[in-house]
Amino acid sequence: RMSGVGVVGRYVSRSWSSRGGAGHHGSPRHHPPPPQRPSSPWKIPAFFRRKFEIAQRGGGRVASTAPGESEGGVAVTEEAFKDPPLTLKDPLKDPMRESTSTDPIKDFEATPSPYDEPEIRDVTFREPRYLDLFDPSVSVVRDPKLDQPQPASKSRARSIFSRFLSAIASTKVIIGCSIILVVLVVVIVTLASTSHGPFFSPDPRIQHPHVTTVTTCGLVQGIVQDGAYVFRGLPYAVPPVGKLRFRPAQLQTSLNDCWTGTYVANVTQPCWSYDSQGAVVEGSEDCLLIDVFTPQLGYDTPLPVIVYIGGASLGSDTLRPWLLSKAASVVRSKGVVILAPQVRRGLLGFFPHPKLAASTYPHTAGNQGVSDLLTALNWVQHNVEHFGGDPEQVTLLGHQAGAAMAWPLVSSPQGHRLIQSAWLTGAVPLHPEIPWREADPELVESLNCSTIMCLESIPARTAMDAPPLEWRRPHGHPWLLADGVIVPFFPSMPQVPLMIGSTEQAAANNLLSWQERLGTSHQQLVDAVVDGLRLNELNYGQPVWSGSPQYSGINWPSSLGNQDTWSKEPGHNKGRWPQPPRNNERGSELNSFVTGSSEAETALEWYSDLKDDSWLLLTTLVSDATVTCPTLSTATRLSRTLSRAHPTGTEDVPVYAYVSRHARVSRAGAVADGLSDIESILGVFQPRDEKDVQYARTIQDLFFFFVNYGSPDWHSATPAHLGVYTINGVTNVERSRLQCEHWANASQFFRRF
Repeated sequence: RMSGVGVVGRYVSRSWSSRGGAGHHGSPRHHPPPPQRPSSPWKIPAFFRRKFEIAQRGGGRVASTAPGESEGGVAVTEEAFKDPPLTLKDPLKDPMRESTSTDPIKDFEATPSPYDEPEIRDVTFREPRYLDLFDPSVSVVRDPKLDQPQPASKSRARSIFSRFLSAIASTKVIIGCSIILVVLVVVIVTLASTSHGPFFSPDPRIQHPHVTTVTTCGLVQGIVQDGAYVFRGLPYAVPPVGKLRFRPAQLQTSLNDCWTGTYVANVTQPCWSYDSQGAVVEGSEDCLLIDVFTPQLGYDTPLPVIVYIGGASLGSDTLRPWLLSKAASVVRSKGVVILAPQVRRGLLGFFPHPKLAASTYPHTAGNQGVSDLLTALNWVQHNVEHFGGDPEQVTLLGHQAGAAMAWPLVSSPQGHRLIQSAWLTGAVPLHPEIPWREADPELVESLNCSTIMCLESIPARTAMDAPPLEWRRPHGHPWLLADGVIVPFFPSMPQVPLMIGSTEQAAANNLLSWQERLGTSHQQLVDAVVDGLRLNELNYGQPVWSGSPQYSGINWPSSLGNQDTWSKEPGHNKGRWPQPPRNNERGSELNSFVTGSSEAETALEWYSDLKDDSWLLLTTLVSDATVTCPTLSTATRLSRTLSRAHPTGTEDVPVYAYVSRHARVSRAGAVADGLSDIESILGVFQPRDEKDVQYARTIQDLFFFFVNYGSPDWHSATPAHLGVYTINGVTNVERSRLQCEHWANASQFFRRF
């Protein structure tokens, strides 16, 4: 027991007098520190253990919390917080100041003070109050909670089992929450993909069944069809009427060329054209319109773009509405954007009049329809992003006459920068031989106009009726010319990845008049072969590079050089592809092959394995001579040329070739007619059995893979000079087509547009 302090427990182990410090003998007494006691079974909190250590070393000033609060088992009564009575001490009688030294300063410095310990403050709640545990007025009592019995500790096994159950419970909760989250995501995605409009929040652009977006000329409104957005009849150029008739197409570059408000794009007004018999099909001159089919309107994930251009001839495109009738379903299932521009046809689209050339600079005329296609490609670059498409991934899809128009653009400086790949089918990729200055006078003079005013004011029907019937039929005279601006005078190599192909009986639709007349007579079959081969037996005049006087002294080569243009230096033995026959050579060449039945008999012997089916034999023979073999031969030459220019096989502009062999039942019989591949690509192919379904799926997969990656195969695609892709129920690669060896020098039969 300390003097005047009641102590409970064993918190303090030494007694102090009520007056610590020096005795009454006049000399300071300094007690040595108490010996270290063994560790007590009582667990004193660190806070108070520090305070007691200070007190044992001679201190006694500790910090305390508020009255009545328990800190680790020690409670301090309220008296501890009462201010002690004010006591004034005489510093002369202060035992700490007693000294025998004559120097008080040195004596003060040498005298240790029991208050040298740092003060410890409790900063958790308030400014601490200091009290002296050894003050007689302070009572320290034991916390009653320390005397309560402690609960029995759990066994180790029970503790481990409890932790295991807790872990399982938490794992189940996590797994359950994860499953619920996955289910919710699947439900949300399913609802969003199957709904006709946005699932989370309504898109202000979509007001079912209408949809609105923007172009460089203003707002346009389309419709929602088959889960896709369809815009029909969007103007992509200034209307070619009045002074712009017979002129190259012009982009809309002025506000005067655009519209105010929202343009309703629900109908496509067709252009003037001809039917299969050459009769005029009424249309509109203001027909430079484009149809857009897209599955999205967002900008985040742009889709590959396909620009389709077709037509049985440069004067006719009557199958266009049918071929595009399922385009909305195709874009939704394949994740692409399809655009189909209309171009001028017939005389309004390919009229090389000298008066037109004299009034323009550079002086040129003709190929107005090709300028329409070029302008449409420019429009696509500026606007396709507003329809969810990627302007840097554009594939040009050309079929028959569309392929003939697309071919010069694939290699021209103006055209190849607007596309990244091209798929051409149903037409031989031939550069036009005739320059606009040497156009057929029969065509130029047919309109009977000698002034620009007459050309601009004559009625459209009168202009379309002017050409002779042999020009207006699908298999008639070629309209395409070399104008020197849009279609260069000299051919050059393609600048983008290219797939060139044909069906095995591509000419079947042009031979329908013989289908019922063949019968079993062999002579009728011979007559049909002669007639079929003469369908394209036309005198095109001298090639442009040899017929023009300024090039008469040039020795034109027959193989490729390293330059991108034709060499004009005499003696330079490199070029693009073999030179066509001259005017003075064409007559002898034609007469030496097909002048009658004897030559037709020779050609029939090459296809003796098909003699049991006269219709299949006729269509295959004529197709090989006019379309299939020239197409494969041209692709082979182009591919071999590129491989020689890049001997390591790393050419950036590969050329591939394919032949479609699947025979389907149509009005042309059970043959691989010229429409089976394009119908499958555009989704309008009508299968009759499982083989038809497999064929349509195979060629679609091949085409859309090419659209996405610029190659028909994942690994090492086969260029045309090493093999030809044959498409039936599956895709195979063959080294070459043997029948084409017979037509190697028969360029006079190539079909031109």
